[in-house]
Amino acid sequence: SFAQRFLWLPAVLQFAAITLVAIALARPLRARIKTNSQSEGVDIALSIDISSSMEYNDLDENKTRLQVVKEVVRDFAVRRMTDREGAADNVALLTFAHYPKLVCPFTLDVDAMTGFIDALDIVKNRQAEDGTAIGVGLAKAVAVLKGTTAKSKVVVLLTDGENNVFTIRPEDAADMAAKENVKVYTVFAGRLAYNGTMFVQRAEEAIDTSALENIARVTKGRFFRARDAKELENVYAEIETLERTK
Repeated sequence: SFAQRFLWLPAVLQFAAITLVAIALARPLRARIKTNSQSEGVDIALSIDISSSMEYNDLDENKTRLQVVKEVVRDFAVRRMTDREGAADNVALLTFAHYPKLVCPFTLDVDAMTGFIDALDIVKNRQAEDGTAIGVGLAKAVAVLKGTTAKSKVVVLLTDGENNVFTIRPEDAADMAAKENVKVYTVFAGRLAYNGTMFVQRAEEAIDTSALENIARVTKGRFFRARDAKELENVYAEIETLERTK
């Protein structure tokens, strides 16, 4: 009969329906679709003084200078690397006392960066490693940035003292940075100055920040002074607003 001849038809139709549903769920497209996204990014080298004077507690009476700096810099790095507006900065971490050290090369891994920042400590061998080598520290940061392809290259160099290591003079390091189009923001953190035997209160103009100011001027960056933890937070917040590039 007619019905017997077409017993196979419902099964075939069911299979065809399932196949068409599967194709529909796969959302096939006949045209070539191109998407283009744009985000902001800067290569930032964070250079931090870890000399023995960073043990002093004039930024916060309950914390050493280095402890305060670590908290502020860590928050800054997290904001730069996980910006809600889409920025994803490459950040590197360097330290210096008498000698410079690349602690963490450029990375987008915020957890790795915060881990390295939290682990920072004052130099162990005071006799062999202590000092404030601003020029050497900056030169190391410039050398690290030289190997990147970013259009915008920035160093944020923080210290609490005056340069006392002249292997590379601060002015020569500034010229190196300018030649490589590296912008340098320099930060002097602290209210008291070291006179060779102890920390003493000195008049604002008696603390020589001319080397830091010159570095900022030559590289088209800015010099900042932070006398307490709040001012230091404001410094890094201002640097954050200044550096934005597609």
